Amino acid sequence: MLLSKSMELMKKYGNCPECGNRFIGNGQGGLVVEEYTFERWCKCGWKVIVDVRKDEDDD
Repeated sequence: MLLSKSMELMKKYGNCPECGNRFIGNGQGGLVVEEYTFERWCKCGWKVIVDVRKDEDDD
């Protein structure tokens, strides 16, 4: 995944939209960025997975 796309997604999902938690690790939530996916979750149970290949197909 491009760094610019990762940064865009972090701005959007850096804070949990459900509870506002901004922390990652130590049971607070998590973040995994791989070649085609961005995954962010929170201790409150909220979770999002973004597959950037879907964005590429729309072009």
